[in-house]
Amino acid sequence: MIIRILEKKYVFLFILTILLLQSTFGMPVAAKTSEKPKLIFADAGWDSIRVHNEIAAAIIENGYGYKTDVLTGSSPIVIKGLRQGDIDICMEAWTDNIIDVYQPGIVKGGILELSVNYDDNAQGLYVPTYVIKGDKERGIEPSAPGLKSIKDLPKFWQVFKDPDNPSQGRIYGAPPNWVADEILRTKMETYDLQEEYDYFNPGSDTSLNTSIVSAYEKGEPWVGYYWDPTWITGKYDLTLLEDEPYAQEKWEAGYACEFPGVKVTVAVNKAMVEKAPDVVAFLKNYKTSTKLNSEFLAYMQEHGADMDKTVDWFFKEYEDLWTSWVPKEVANQVKATLGTEQDQSKIDINKFPEAISIKLGIYVEKLVDWLTEHFQGFFDWLATGVKWIVTWIRSILSFIPWFIFIILIFLLGWKMVHWKAGLGYALMTFIIGALGLWNEMILTLSIVLTGVIISIIIGIPIGIYMAYNNKVEAFMKPLLDGAQTMPSFVYLIPAMIFFGLGTVPAVFSTIIYSMPPCIRLTNLGIRRVPTEMREAAYSYGSSTWQVLTKVELPQAMSTIMAGINQTTMAAMSMVVISSMIGAKGLGENVLIAINRTDIAMGFDSGISIVFLAIIIDRITQRISNSQENN
Repeated sequence: MIIRILEKKYVFLFILTILLLQSTFGMPVAAKTSEKPKLIFADAGWDSIRVHNEIAAAIIENGYGYKTDVLTGSSPIVIKGLRQGDIDICMEAWTDNIIDVYQPGIVKGGILELSVNYDDNAQGLYVPTYVIKGDKERGIEPSAPGLKSIKDLPKFWQVFKDPDNPSQGRIYGAPPNWVADEILRTKMETYDLQEEYDYFNPGSDTSLNTSIVSAYEKGEPWVGYYWDPTWITGKYDLTLLEDEPYAQEKWEAGYACEFPGVKVTVAVNKAMVEKAPDVVAFLKNYKTSTKLNSEFLAYMQEHGADMDKTVDWFFKEYEDLWTSWVPKEVANQVKATLGTEQDQSKIDINKFPEAISIKLGIYVEKLVDWLTEHFQGFFDWLATGVKWIVTWIRSILSFIPWFIFIILIFLLGWKMVHWKAGLGYALMTFIIGALGLWNEMILTLSIVLTGVIISIIIGIPIGIYMAYNNKVEAFMKPLLDGAQTMPSFVYLIPAMIFFGLGTVPAVFSTIIYSMPPCIRLTNLGIRRVPTEMREAAYSYGSSTWQVLTKVELPQAMSTIMAGINQTTMAAMSMVVISSMIGAKGLGENVLIAINRTDIAMGFDSGISIVFLAIIIDRITQRISNSQENN
């Protein structure tokens, strides 16, 4: 009875506390539920669409009373979501670049095109202006002073040497899911550029951006596909290479002219007409320009402003423009909401995390910039070494005839597991080749083996040192925890900055991601060696090195091999992800298939990766088990 009374007392005190907080801090006790549906915006990954999303969302939420959210994905994915109804609004659909998924949605009625956001844009092959004119302030001499047009590129291929193939230049192409990719590949043939240049697939628009930023900050030559408006063109001085003036007949004859302006539209799912007719009416009036887009993107970069500040700046600077999109009463409602000054004497508990914002990433970014500035020579040296190892392994694997390779896989499986397993592994390898993915498999294996070899060379000594020193173990454990739990995509960013795009950054990101299991299990294996065995070895006069090599390592070998197995599988998974930064192989095919929503290509590439992973896993597991039995 007493307990019940006390419980009621505490409940009363809790309610009283909530009421006091509400009156003091303005914290709402309950939120009113809205009958209006939540509207989902498409985020295709670049800043301009995100700014448009925020502008439109601010008007829709404050002026029309809807809640909004965002769904992120590549251009084809979000357009497919728009067509299916998973996404309601796309503020920036580059229609010509996604015509394969956009046009069917228009024709079949899933997508409704409301307005043209802007169509005064440009795209084509760009170079940093310092390549042509130099940059006195940065001490950069012009490396291609006579370069004006695309047709001049063959004369300057040595300026843009491909790091992976120095006998050719490198042209960075469009992401594989864009129509611009097909256009540029055809243009390469039309202008006979394929003889002097390798057309490099950047994997994604993010990787393409990083390649430009990395080259520009280092003052290095760069040539490749890009478009306007972006924050890149707003921040960096780039020159669009000249081409023949656009003409329909030239365009149809191998794209032998400049890109026509792309219609960038505002599109919605057809259900929006019934779901939110007032929002549809607003979006029909939504229109900006390339100049305006470049302006607010440059504002973001130059002032270090976040999205909210950029949007606030837009509403203040371009009030006449956005108020023309909506009825007067809606405009007044938006202005009243945006212009309301908060009472600084009260703290809104709901916004507490925003009020105390700690951005650790800024310091990491500064560290990366400092390392790039002061140790670029060292990174270039590392890149050269890794490139040599990958090339050497790939040359050996490519030299082996396919039928000999399959026989070797069979023999290895027979020796390590069973003849039936060897037959199965050989069949899997044969199927990969029959799917037309033999060369891709060799490239993938080259990167995996390089990453694993380097991980073993570095990881095992670190693991041994951890086993011998408790302080080192205490220091390393949080680092290993972070390395294993950090999203693998994060490793791609510094790898791209330090080493550009291609095979080398893929190897380094693979090493960082896959090394921790090797270190952990080496440490564990050494520590599990019985103390009596060590003491016996020392009592017979053995040195520390002899104890390590004759006693500890043999006893710990099964555990170490288990670590190598896990490292190998981690490398296998990471090398697929690394396709996003231009790594060739099976991962690239998977990425292309995802971006194009090509089920057949995705299955062929995916099953090949599965087969390769099974072969590697089973063989390395068997080696580990055999060591344990011994």
